[in-house]
Amino acid sequence: MIMDPLILQYVSLISITLLTSVITLFTGFGVGTIMMPVMALFFDVKVAIFLAAIVHFFNNISRILLYRRNLRRDILRRFGIVSVAGAFIGSFAQLYIQSAWLKSGVGIFLILFALASLLPFPIRWKFPPVVDLAGGFLSGLIGGLIGNQGAIRSLYLLNYRLDKQELIASAAMIAVVIDATRIPVYAVSNYGYLRENLMLMLLVIFAAIAGTVIGGRILPKVSYEFFRRIILVAVLGLGIMMAAGMI
Repeated sequence: MIMDPLILQYVSLISITLLTSVITLFTGFGVGTIMMPVMALFFDVKVAIFLAAIVHFFNNISRILLYRRNLRRDILRRFGIVSVAGAFIGSFAQLYIQSAWLKSGVGIFLILFALASLLPFPIRWKFPPVVDLAGGFLSGLIGGLIGNQGAIRSLYLLNYRLDKQELIASAAMIAVVIDATRIPVYAVSNYGYLRENLMLMLLVIFAAIAGTVIGGRILPKVSYEFFRRIILVAVLGLGIMMAAGMI
């Protein structure tokens, strides 16, 4: 029996979103990275970026609500606010720039950084606060251009030795700030698709929130070092896929 295409679309997007939301709570990124190509199976690529960004936004809102007491506002001020400028520029540039070469370059950087941090005698990176502006701007810029800013953001936040909940909450708040900047830009030409698929998007958003709640119950059982390695391995995997042109 062949499943109706519309039912297949609903089941696929809802189940993948739920699983992705659970897993990516531990990395601080990945919802947009996974959901964009999944959305692209059913929609045009630029529409997929727009719809995935909406899911990403609400997923991170749920993380903020779950860990609101752990939010590091000092990091948000230093790193997050300037991300808005980068995201705004990147969102507009995305309309005109071929981003394939940029993805490859970012992928190579992520591979080298993650491997250096995963060595038996790892290189411990410690960036001075003075470069927070550059880190925030680049994270926002890359997010606006290719939608994969989360890995750079999580790598950068590891620099501060935050506890698990602080890193998740701070990364989520920065992501929300960036998404709130880029989504209206995407919506200018893609709003009609959201209206046509409103029920689907509501169910997918609900799945993203439910995944956060489930992941939040598992997080206390995970040690910080294991948590850190989960992030680095995820960054390495993402870097390989970006450098190889797989995403």
